[in-house]
Amino acid sequence: MPRLDHVNIQARDTKAMVAFLETLLDAKEGFRPPFKNPGHWLYLEGQPVIHIDIPERSDNFPQGMVNHVAFGVYDKADALARAEKTGCPIHHAEIPGSGIGQLFVTGPEGIRIEVQYRQ
Repeated sequence: MPRLDHVNIQARDTKAMVAFLETLLDAKEGFRPPFKNPGHWLYLEGQPVIHIDIPERSDNFPQGMVNHVAFGVYDKADALARAEKTGCPIHHAEIPGSGIGQLFVTGPEGIRIEVQYRQ
């Protein structure tokens, strides 16, 4: 069965993006193969699930659009504390009838990360 392997984000300011994702998701930067282009791989539970690259061109940025990427399920208090610690805008929502709350956090360069939690 197919499963999500990783998300690739192209960012102009990779340091800000890495710091945002480390704070919000407790991601850890780790090994990245020696590709020609610079970038970062962030790990969650030992897996390199977030790949951050610097775009090869600066004009007409971005090359594509991602509405948001979702991670979960976390403890509500921990998820909210991490989201608030980023200092970025937060939108609260929930998945109707599921008992799952959602925090949509808008980070650097307009990237939106959804963090789900049990209510």
